[in-house]
Amino acid sequence: MTPASRIFLACIAGSLPAVAVAADVTSPPGADTTVPAQTTGSRFRDPQDGRLDLSRFLAQPRAFLPVPLVVTEPAVGYGGGLAGMFVRPRKDAGTEGYARPNMSLAGGLATENGTWMAFAGDSSHWYDERLQTLAAFAGGQLNLDFYGLGDATDSLDQPVSYELDFSLALIQGNWKPKAKSPWSLGMRYIYSKVEPKLDDEAQFPGLADRIDVEISAPAAIVEYDSRNNLFTPTRGIYAESLYMMSRESFGATVDFERFQQVLMGWVPLGEDWTLGMRGDYQWSSDGTPFFLRPYIKLRGVAAMRYQGDEMASAEVEARWQFRPRWSLVGAGGYGSAHTERELFSATRDVWSGAVGFRYQLARLFGMHAGLDVGFSDGETAIYLQVGNAWFRP
Repeated sequence: MTPASRIFLACIAGSLPAVAVAADVTSPPGADTTVPAQTTGSRFRDPQDGRLDLSRFLAQPRAFLPVPLVVTEPAVGYGGGLAGMFVRPRKDAGTEGYARPNMSLAGGLATENGTWMAFAGDSSHWYDERLQTLAAFAGGQLNLDFYGLGDATDSLDQPVSYELDFSLALIQGNWKPKAKSPWSLGMRYIYSKVEPKLDDEAQFPGLADRIDVEISAPAAIVEYDSRNNLFTPTRGIYAESLYMMSRESFGATVDFERFQQVLMGWVPLGEDWTLGMRGDYQWSSDGTPFFLRPYIKLRGVAAMRYQGDEMASAEVEARWQFRPRWSLVGAGGYGSAHTERELFSATRDVWSGAVGFRYQLARLFGMHAGLDVGFSDGETAIYLQVGNAWFRP
């Protein structure tokens, strides 16, 4: 799924990746990462190498990066949109304030199958980075196919077309027990109202149709983050454990739980190569709404195509910095989704791959941007990447 369309589904499922939003700034070998004091010259050229660079422009008050949203997601068809990314470096923190800036994002998109979405979000640091706050709001309509909603194994390959009208609000706060600690503890609260509408005749008994579902769910979070940069890390580990509960006593219409464990790491291999690895495990309890069941998220795999009561996936990525500002990316992934029903039990697997390129768009922020072409069994999609493909704010 495209970065923007993931905002709703990923937020409500218990994670907030992004569209783009201790620490060295990622730079070519030997580059000077000192924050320049000079203000003369072009705001779109790096004074070090004269190349196109948006560092000085983005550091200005009220400056923002227009991010075109090119949608080629097989699940929703072709489309596009535009987002504005406001990056606010914490200049009093030196280079670390550029590697971990405050950020805001707002935008919208639409696709050929009638899907549309408007969204806004913010990630900010407070009290010498010991407190991080996240907020996100979204609304729109998603037209998606869901699989495995019946009581027989053949339902795993029978799509059920739904229109989901939704609104969403998310707030989160993470607190570090000690300054500069990679560990933090957090709480997240999600409220969402979703109206599922069947686009086709009901294929299976008991399918939800035009029944408002309200989600009111607090979540507990444990996070470890030693990445040297938020946008395009070259070393470090990011891990997040999340447990979420939706309860009628909190104002929800349905009781359920979800658990997610994410683990990502980056290792430099010599001066020009970076190896990245990502693992993701998700589990959902009985009663979880069908649109919140875990699904395999890999580049080139259609959103919601492989759903289950639990899901595990892994992806490995290698990036070769073959020029000071240019790099090539290759990735491979595998995912498995397991479904347990009263009448059957089944596991679905899928392999995926991706190739792409990056350009170092803002040296001081360590921000690389480019395109990935992802592919899996019978599917191909193009992804515009601002930062790495596994971005977490």
